[in-house]
Amino acid sequence: MKTPTTSFTRGPIAHHLLVMSSTSAIALLAVFLTDILTLTYVALLHDEALVAAVGIAKTLTFFNGSLVAGIIVAAGTMISRRVGQGACAALPALITHMLIMATLAAAVVSLILWRYLDFFAGLLGANAPTSAIARQFIAMTLLASPLTTITQAAAQALRACGHSGRALAVVLAAALCLAVVDPLLIFVFGLKLWGAGLSCLIAAALGALLGLQQLHRHVGLTSKVRWRLLRLFGGRINRIALPFTLGSLAMPLALAYTMAQLATFGISVMAGMALMDRILQIVYCLYFALPGALVPILAQNLGAGDGMRVQATLRSACKLVLGHGLAVWALLLLVSAWLGPLFGLTGPGQHLVEQLCRFGPGFWLLIGLDFVAISLFISRGQVWWVPGYAWLRATLGSVPFVWAGAQAFGASGVMLGLWCGNALVALISIATAVAINRRRTYRAHEQ
Repeated sequence: MKTPTTSFTRGPIAHHLLVMSSTSAIALLAVFLTDILTLTYVALLHDEALVAAVGIAKTLTFFNGSLVAGIIVAAGTMISRRVGQGACAALPALITHMLIMATLAAAVVSLILWRYLDFFAGLLGANAPTSAIARQFIAMTLLASPLTTITQAAAQALRACGHSGRALAVVLAAALCLAVVDPLLIFVFGLKLWGAGLSCLIAAALGALLGLQQLHRHVGLTSKVRWRLLRLFGGRINRIALPFTLGSLAMPLALAYTMAQLATFGISVMAGMALMDRILQIVYCLYFALPGALVPILAQNLGAGDGMRVQATLRSACKLVLGHGLAVWALLLLVSAWLGPLFGLTGPGQHLVEQLCRFGPGFWLLIGLDFVAISLFISRGQVWWVPGYAWLRATLGSVPFVWAGAQAFGASGVMLGLWCGNALVALISIATAVAINRRRTYRAHEQ
């Protein structure tokens, strides 16, 4: 068995956090950009039904990934704690059984969705000429989901063991493969949407194989699969995975209500929001990647019983969030007037973009700090706070604020109301995380 080469229990915390957060953010950004590239390539075929098929498939893939993400995050936390405790002998067995659990979960979800393939294809029109092609494309993306899960799980296990660069290489290899193979199969070989689906399968398979190879080479995997260990690790992982997954299901409901409110203001506003959604994914990918980067560092140091390094990690994370948030705010203020015209927006859509760029980043500073709080909840084993605040954010922190914002300020008030309510819930979440950390630290000093 190989021993992890990087431990976050030694060396400068700021360096560890910068490397982990930057590599995780780049990996997430690569996934976002390849999704946009696939949509762009298919759009060049000038068939709206094909574009809609890509949208449906990506939604199903996101749903599958959200359900499996809890297992990956939970297993990563367990791996990091083992590394911090110096208990590396059990890592190959833990990682192997984690990969099996995550892959099985993704496969089960894909099979359930497969059962409704005709329904999803029928959304494009049962008699549409492209309906059969869309069905094949959606089927191929469902087949790719378990392979993509292996890629993501392997990358998180590598991060938990300190191999952040290798984790990034795994994700980037899959993303670059998709970016290269997509246009070749779609245009050069003339396979169109069928080629886009095949490229998803090829890229997912490459990422999965590379992830397994990197784990086997640098950490270790075991060829022995034991039901007893699967049940043991499964029980421990589910203590984190179940509440994390429940929390992931909350925000889509709030977003559905928000989009329904926005839709009443017309197509121009919806186009403006579609643009802002892509912009937010890119400029705040560091925030979205933060739990995957921060949890391994916190969990390793908690496993080692080093409270001082935990505190230093949290301080560095907060500085990183605030620094990044202020830089993004300044950038959006500079480019807001040009964003709309650049993408063909006028009138209400352009006004929405300008208002969100001007005032939205202030709320995102608190939302970013909430990602630090979520990382602490997971690392400290207080995971039920995650779904608790997620559902509070999606209900009382969304619905009344969205409604009030719409009445007072129109379309821009809808989104600013959503972010304002989310920011207020974030304040409560942050305060809870600070209280839990102080109490746990105090108890550790007493002992």
